[in-house]
Amino acid sequence: MIKDTATAQAILNKITRAEDILLITHQHPDGDGLGALSALALFLQSQGKNYSLFCRDAISENDSFLPLLHQVTSEQKIFKQKFDPIIILDSGSLGYAGVEEPIQNMKTNYTLINIDHHSSNTNFGQLNLVQDTASSASEMVYDLLRLWQAPISKDMATALLNGIIFDTGAFSNAGTTLGCLTAASHLLNLGARHKEINEKKFRDKSLNLLKLWGRAFERLVYNPRYGLAYTIITLKDFRDLNLAPDSGNGLSNFFNELTGAKIIMVLAEQDDQTIKGSLRTTYDGIDVAKLAQAWGGGGHKKAAGFSVKGKLVYNKNKWSIK
Repeated sequence: MIKDTATAQAILNKITRAEDILLITHQHPDGDGLGALSALALFLQSQGKNYSLFCRDAISENDSFLPLLHQVTSEQKIFKQKFDPIIILDSGSLGYAGVEEPIQNMKTNYTLINIDHHSSNTNFGQLNLVQDTASSASEMVYDLLRLWQAPISKDMATALLNGIIFDTGAFSNAGTTLGCLTAASHLLNLGARHKEINEKKFRDKSLNLLKLWGRAFERLVYNPRYGLAYTIITLKDFRDLNLAPDSGNGLSNFFNELTGAKIIMVLAEQDDQTIKGSLRTTYDGIDVAKLAQAWGGGGHKKAAGFSVKGKLVYNKNKWSIK
């Protein structure tokens, strides 16, 4: 349920008056950000609105089945066009969205709308709808559509359920609440294609992907002094196996089941000379979002991420970032 109904109504008013709208989700996109993007784009389409979709990085094959994502561009020239409003989904900051510089350099007037569920959100918009009690940005978009009394189609329901399932770890992590379970139940009643989501997320794994996981397993290190378990995936690993750099998504959730580990960290080199870090914990006294913020990232108390410039180097039996 949306708590800040005044801001939610202001967002709808802005959309109603808009001529051209830009929707953005964060760099290294995931199932939640893309689910929210897809569903909100379908809503704009149903309202006869002109819209464009942007994400700095490519969309993984596991999420490409979601409606309208074939329209997503990563071309920076889109920021030379006039949009009002610009809506950013599932991102705690403009930096994490990967659009800080192009948006700040835009020469046209626009209203920046920030819809997010991360406690580390910097409230970077003119309109900020941030609710850290929500399981996901997709749950927030679901609640917005309900508040706006907008019909939710089967395609919209599929996109939203995909996002909720991704961010709750298939209803297994601390983000799982009565609210998201109620939303998921309603989305299934509306015709969400749960079987298709399940196949894409959990069953459709290639031999090379399992080999990549094998390399991550082989490098897994546990430090009992700090209760930290970590592993790394290099860009060479991805290239050797002909996999996209986002293929390591999901490993941190899997390793979070490791007995005795208080913090899980997975470091994966990306093809833009950055390293993506994923942090997880199941311990109530640990806030991995604060750790992620130290590296310019953010997220939730029990699940967070960051991205830093550099490369992973192995020397004298240990890994470091250079």
